[in-house]
Amino acid sequence: MKRSMIIGGIAVAAALTMAAPAPAFAGPVQIVPWEDSGSEVHEVGDDDWCPPEIVDFEVAQSWESSGIDRIKTDRNGLLHFAGTFHVVDTYTANGKTFVTDARGNGRDHKVVDNGDGTLTIWVKQTIMATAWLDGEFLFRDAGLSEGAILIDYNGTLTNPDDDTFIDVVEDFEAHGRFDTGERDFCEDIATFLGP
Repeated sequence: MKRSMIIGGIAVAAALTMAAPAPAFAGPVQIVPWEDSGSEVHEVGDDDWCPPEIVDFEVAQSWESSGIDRIKTDRNGLLHFAGTFHVVDTYTANGKTFVTDARGNGRDHKVVDNGDGTLTIWVKQTIMATAWLDGEFLFRDAGLSEGAILIDYNGTLTNPDDDTFIDVVEDFEAHGRFDTGERDFCEDIATFLGP
């Protein structure tokens, strides 16, 4: 599983993108602050976790995230999202702690209703992220990422809760310094937190 730190932000943009029926004019900007936090323990072999042949020990994860989303309706009635985010993930195992700290902003650069129940959304995101092991600096990702995604709005343009991410339709290009771009997240967890 390759995972650059920028993927979390891209996922947020994908999950928050939707469209609405076309009004005759552009609507006001809605501002939505948000926060999230939690924790879980990843057991060896858990679904949606690293393969057991790579990470063969239990890892505890906690996270804190916050941001502000801005939603605006354009003249064609399509909603455009923009926002800021700050996410801190902490992974612990075997008396060691691996922390990623990412902050940035993203926006829907262009939204197109494809006329077949899907939307194509071009996304731009800037990020500054760092990774630390027991307080010692390891990696930095900093720069711009841009690409396009395809969303199925499931017949309800005004309800983003049932939107489904289909695919990346234009590969995301990163411009800047991305130390984690070619790294494998699970292999890093095994190396840095292993016994």
